[in-house]
Amino acid sequence: KSAYYFGIFSCALLLARCSLMGSSGLQHAKNLSISTPSTWSETESEGDTDKAFKTSTGSTVTVTSSCQGNRQVSLRNLTRDLLLGAKKVKFIQQQPMIIARTEALFSHVNTTVEGKAFQLLFIVLRKNSCVFDFSLVSPKPISQEEIQEFITFAKSFDYGQS
Repeated sequence: KSAYYFGIFSCALLLARCSLMGSSGLQHAKNLSISTPSTWSETESEGDTDKAFKTSTGSTVTVTSSCQGNRQVSLRNLTRDLLLGAKKVKFIQQQPMIIARTEALFSHVNTTVEGKAFQLLFIVLRKNSCVFDFSLVSPKPISQEEIQEFITFAKSFDYGQS
C-alpha cells in the first residue's frame, strides 16, 4: 500500500514539474554531468524527468532540467512551485548552497498525499539559462546519511561553461 501512495506522490511531483517548467516541447539540458553513488541504480525516467534513480533505501531521486522560458523567479518560489497540490507542507530546513559555481537552494520538506506522509529533498538552481531541480522522495524518514548522499550527488553536477 505504501508503494501505491509513493506512486501517487511521484505522479503529483511530475505534474508540478510540468506546471513549473512547461510540458509541451520541453527543452532539456544537453550533456549534463553528474556522478551517482555506487549503491544507487538508474531507473527509467518518466514524464519530463531527465534522469531517475533508486537509492539503497528505496527512495526515488530525479533530475529535471528546463532550458526554455527560464523565468526569473526566485529559487524559493521555484521550490514552492514543485509542491503544487501537496497538502500539509512543512519546511524542515531550507538553506542556500553553491553547486556548479552557482547559487542553489536546498530544501527538506514534510508533506502528505491522501493522508500518507512523505519526506522530500529538493535542490533547485539555474545554470546557463536552464533551471535544474534535483529531488528525493521518500515515504519514510530520511536519515542524515541519505541527506548528505543526496547533497553530494547534486554537488557532483556540472553543466556547460563556468
